[in-house]
Amino acid sequence: IDPLQLHLFLSIDLSPRIASLHKAHDAPTVFGVTTGAPAAPAAAATAAAAAAAVPMRVIQGRRFDYVVKVAKNSAELRSVASLRSRVFREDYDRVIKMDDSLQGVQRDRVLSTVEWDRLERRTQGGLVCVGAWLGEKCEVELEERILEESDRSAQLVGGGPVIGALDVVFGADGAEDLPQDVRSSGQGLLAYVSNVGVLGPCRCTGVAGSLLNFAVEAAATRSASRVYTHAIDLHGRSSLYHKHGFRRVSEAAAELEGHSGAVLLCKELR
Repeated sequence: IDPLQLHLFLSIDLSPRIASLHKAHDAPTVFGVTTGAPAAPAAAATAAAAAAAVPMRVIQGRRFDYVVKVAKNSAELRSVASLRSRVFREDYDRVIKMDDSLQGVQRDRVLSTVEWDRLERRTQGGLVCVGAWLGEKCEVELEERILEESDRSAQLVGGGPVIGALDVVFGADGAEDLPQDVRSSGQGLLAYVSNVGVLGPCRCTGVAGSLLNFAVEAAATRSASRVYTHAIDLHGRSSLYHKHGFRRVSEAAAELEGHSGAVLLCKELR
């Protein structure tokens, strides 16, 4: 890739200012593109700091164990960025043009670097990144598939690979992703969930639900009144979000980043 192209590419902020757009239970979401990320107000930053203090959760599954926690340091954020370079590969390709000679692992690592940079900056401004890391117990065949789809160079020292992640923003920063009537309705502190993604071999195993539960708990810790997200292609009450208490805000659907039928969902916390 041309050095100038690479410089311009790395300057793009893949911000989750649009929705988490789900096609199925643990389907990848879509990143929006913006040229900047506004700093969070003091209240939102305070909310994010408190949310980050939510204790990690150890989940014992039938086929594998995993830990859900807030990604707090650069190494953990890099792991999440690496995951997203794979989970969101098709969505990146729609919004980012790269030289065709850059393929495979090289392409993933460039995308990972962009997302890592975004996460470093956004978490300083109030965003909370929640990840799920593989634990010690895992079926051998499944572990091999997980490692095959993971970038081992981004794996934490002494820990397992990251298998899922999402972002949560609070207050005014999150409200930018909501319709105007929601932003101005005097609902108090709000939380917005986006960029939910799970590694292929771990989908439909409950990882996305565990991440979502953690995000809701983090929002409740800060006394948020509601948690919002966007989704597409819902399947009634069987969808991931309906299972976790989210309800459709309106019948109107939107077109977001080339995905039709996106709807706003909400979970009331009090």
